[in-house]
Amino acid sequence: MVAIQVSWNIIHQEVNTEPYNPFEEQQGEISRIEKEHQVLQEQLKEAYENYEQMKLKGLEETRDLEEKLKRHLEENKISKTELDWFLQDLEREIKKWQQEKQEIQERLKSLKKKIKKVSNAKNDGKEKEHELHLDQSLEISNTLTNEKMKIEECIKKGKEDYEESHQRAVAAEVSVLENWKESEVCKLQIMESQAEAYLKKLELISCDPAAYPDMESDICSWELFLSNVTKEIEKAKSQFEEQIKAIKNGSRLSELSKVQISELSFPACNTIFAWAVPGLDHHPCSASCLPLKPHQGLPSFGLPLWPFSHVH
Repeated sequence: MVAIQVSWNIIHQEVNTEPYNPFEEQQGEISRIEKEHQVLQEQLKEAYENYEQMKLKGLEETRDLEEKLKRHLEENKISKTELDWFLQDLEREIKKWQQEKQEIQERLKSLKKKIKKVSNAKNDGKEKEHELHLDQSLEISNTLTNEKMKIEECIKKGKEDYEESHQRAVAAEVSVLENWKESEVCKLQIMESQAEAYLKKLELISCDPAAYPDMESDICSWELFLSNVTKEIEKAKSQFEEQIKAIKNGSRLSELSKVQISELSFPACNTIFAWAVPGLDHHPCSASCLPLKPHQGLPSFGLPLWPFSHVH
């Protein structure tokens, strides 16, 4: 036990423990407010650190997706050019094959006329001429047989070449559709990742409804937007898969309608943040997000500008 000396002048004085109006209605309310203020400052600091970490991670993911999209676009352009060249070569081969077929048919027609002429000569009554014509007929028959075999081989080879060319054309058109599919889905996935990141930021600061009264409305808007993006991704995949199936069933890429991708825009956030924390500037900070449409360029994270830079 430690002895404490008290002046005789104040030893019998009373201590006022009544609430100090107008700053507190109950005893100890000022101390409670100071403790709550300290807790809020710690939460604010922790939320800012989480925000910076997720922002860096989001920037890295966006950069990777942009590089992947650029690579897919270049591959798509190269595939389309190769497909155009291949279709041109295929058309030239088909025309050449049709011309050769016509020439062979004309030669076959001429040989048939000769055979008919030899056959009619049997009735002439001249044995010598008959034998001569018979020899010629056998010679022509052998020649015709050889020509027929050559023609059948040419037709068979032409069919095989055509089937191979057709399969290559189908594979090339399927490859083009696959590249288009990956390109469009990649754009939508970028928007999806950005919406998920923003929604996480809103959920992190949802512990203080008084500072952000429209939090629930904004979260609902972003959840609805994220759901729409997810549905659009599935819709795009389904449309591309249907076109790929149609190509494999015999349709041409030029005959198919273009896949329609809806233009989605990020929801607008017009909430005004009012921060009344000592040590910060007492000016309201407007949080508005105006992301670009996906067809106007890759949007950056449309996050509100928090007053973390003023924290001491």
